[in-house]
Amino acid sequence: MKYRKHTGVILKKQNYKEADQILTLWTKDLGKVRILAKSIRLPKSKLAFALQDLSLCEVDVAGGNFPVLIGAKPVKQYNSIHQDLQKMAIGLYGAELMLKMTADEHPNSVAFDLLIDFLHNLNHPDYYPADYKILDKFSLDLLDTLGFRFPEEKEVDHTTINKFIEYILERPVWTTKF
Repeated sequence: MKYRKHTGVILKKQNYKEADQILTLWTKDLGKVRILAKSIRLPKSKLAFALQDLSLCEVDVAGGNFPVLIGAKPVKQYNSIHQDLQKMAIGLYGAELMLKMTADEHPNSVAFDLLIDFLHNLNHPDYYPADYKILDKFSLDLLDTLGFRFPEEKEVDHTTINKFIEYILERPVWTTKF
């Protein structure tokens, strides 16, 4: 069995069977990957704390095509995001962009750095999300990094950016409703 260690941001957790979850992480070296976390939903699970949504963590995995989690440790918990519903909604929107706009296992270190900067700025205790400037900057930078050039306009608002993203994806971004 092949053991590997990766550092990544948890974009999504999906319940699987009775006590398992499938984690989707964005890593610098592999891009978007899915990992099976066995028995993670059991009350006695010691790894659940390390695997919060939108947190940067270091994971140890074993296996090939569908790796299984064997260890995890938090690198950076974004507590300010987790304590503010509006910040969490903005963070989840960013995570959904990463999920829908990128292919599995296609590393992009620039996109990884953009995601880390986005979460860091969103987590800043002085940032109050009265507007979407941090999200809009992240969205436009991610579009540019992935090769989608936003039409040059003098003033761009969040709704216009969202419509452009939905046009590219050919489907809605669900977290806008949240």
